[in-house]
Amino acid sequence: MGILDRHLFLDRQAQPGRHPDSLIDSLLDAPIFNGIHREEIVAILTPFDEERFDAHHRVTLQGLRGSDFYVITRGEARVLVDGAAVARLGPGDFFGEVGVLSDGLRTATVEAETPLTVLALPNRGLEDLLVRHPQLSVNLLRQVLVRFRVVSSRPDS
Repeated sequence: MGILDRHLFLDRQAQPGRHPDSLIDSLLDAPIFNGIHREEIVAILTPFDEERFDAHHRVTLQGLRGSDFYVITRGEARVLVDGAAVARLGPGDFFGEVGVLSDGLRTATVEAETPLTVLALPNRGLEDLLVRHPQLSVNLLRQVLVRFRVVSSRPDS
């Protein structure tokens, strides 16, 4: 890790397991968890690690391989495709699913706009999680389709 990376990357905590109740409560209304009881959300989030990034840190880079899936718990991020901002993400939003569930290549760069805290599911664990939690699968698919419709309806698409 270079000097610049050390400056931009605040903290990666390998703390899978029990997340604070306040963190779980903050995600109860996130669309990805619609219709899922709190106890199941706790089980879903158990394998996730908490990670923190400084503003302007690029969490994912378009075109590079990646195996982590992210859910934002605090802060704001922007999504860039070919250098152009296409979306903003905040608490409860997720990213990284396309690369994890397809060929591993990131389809966008996601950059922290503010200090950013995420829960990260490492090592391509998303597919297994989706198989074990069908409502999570449906919710993720719905959100991906909303994103697709927004992007495909842009005048320059």
